[in-house]
Amino acid sequence: MEQKLPCDELDFSKRKIPGGVLNIYKPVGITSRQVVERVSAILGSKAGHAGTLDPFARGVLLVCWGKATRFSSFFQSLPKVYRAWIRFGISTDTYDVYGTVKGYSLDELRKEQLFQIVQEYQGPIVQRIPAFSACKYKGKARYYYARKGVEVPELTRRVEIHSLQLLDCQEGKFGEVELLLECSSGTYIRSLAFELGDRLGLGAYLFALRREQIGKFTFQESIDVFDDRITKTFLERRSLSVDEGLYWMPSLAVTEEEAKQFQHGNILKNAPVASEGWYRVYCKHRFLGLGEAREPFRLQPKVVLPE
Repeated sequence: MEQKLPCDELDFSKRKIPGGVLNIYKPVGITSRQVVERVSAILGSKAGHAGTLDPFARGVLLVCWGKATRFSSFFQSLPKVYRAWIRFGISTDTYDVYGTVKGYSLDELRKEQLFQIVQEYQGPIVQRIPAFSACKYKGKARYYYARKGVEVPELTRRVEIHSLQLLDCQEGKFGEVELLLECSSGTYIRSLAFELGDRLGLGAYLFALRREQIGKFTFQESIDVFDDRITKTFLERRSLSVDEGLYWMPSLAVTEEEAKQFQHGNILKNAPVASEGWYRVYCKHRFLGLGEAREPFRLQPKVVLPE
């Protein structure tokens, strides 16, 4: 829950920086980079995404443009909601529909068995990172080695599944299921599909995926920038200012003298920070950037916007 401070009553409409955050819809067959290039071309500005989606997936892709690109990493940490479709009885080397088939099983999928396993995926888990992924090993993406048939050490990652629901299950040979899950950033849904299939002894792969939500940014409100009617003016109007986009961070109002110190990178030693963490810093409705508090009354400037 967002912490309330006196300056939470600031009139955000009075401050602007050149740039913003867009909730973009990524279609199937389009890379995240192509979406960013499209946004950049329409706006005539640099842009970057805050968390990639695989080409076969669709749904919410947050794109920061202009000066907001400096804040992209903060949006990557937001929890995600996915709707996933998994087919059992077939396994692929990429754990998804684009992969090469590595095995199959004619045994039947049973909902009761799957449901029991799904219940175990609540809370923190250690997940296997796919061989075909952008995670680095010795400076190169793991897919670089996988495409060459070079084996590299297995990598794992600790993630958290906040909720996992079994929405639909078609039992039998080559059964299919639909899942709805909320998870932490960095979760590989492909790996989840692989592990469910492996534990059932059937094999499985992810054949469709839709990212429903990132934080409070929803699929229903996303913009299809490949619609030829989309204009620069439209995207500018639909952009959320970066400080509004960082809605989960509490806001902090400072004096003009404190603002000068903050913009010069000096620690504010008497800042009214209620707890540790990140703060959006303002002076007279002007967004100055982000500061981090690690102890009471001390705020360290971390991302400072030009005066």
